[in-house]
Amino acid sequence: MSFDFTVKPVGQLVIPPVIRPEPEAVQSAVATQLPAPQSVSATANGASSNAIASNAAKVGADTISRQVIFDQAAAAMVFVSVDESTSEVLNQYPESWQLKARAYFREQDQSKLQQRTGPIPTNRIA
Repeated sequence: MSFDFTVKPVGQLVIPPVIRPEPEAVQSAVATQLPAPQSVSATANGASSNAIASNAAKVGADTISRQVIFDQAAAAMVFVSVDESTSEVLNQYPESWQLKARAYFREQDQSKLQQRTGPIPTNRIA
C-alpha cells in the first residue's frame, strides 16, 4: 500500500466567459451627443480634485489661515485650515471624532494607573 500525495494535472482549465445581459434601462436608453462646449472631460492631473485645493479656489488663498494646535486632552497635534472671513474650518487632521476617542482612551488609561498606586490586591488562603 502506498500513499501518494502528489497532485497531478489532468488537463487545461477551461473558464467559460460570463455573459451578462444588459439591464432594461440601458437597452431603452437614448444615445446623446453634446456639443463640445457642453461636454465634460477628465482633468489632466488628479491633484485638482483635492478638497483643500478646491476650497482654496473657492475662498481665495489669502483668506485661509493654517494653524497647528496642541490638544491637551488628546495629547496630539492638530492641523487646521480655517477660512478667516467666515471662521469656518475647511480641513482638520486628525478629525474631531478621532481627537475625542484619543482623549477618552487617554483618560481611561490614566484612571487605571491612578487606581494601581497601592499594593496589588491578592487573595491568599493560609
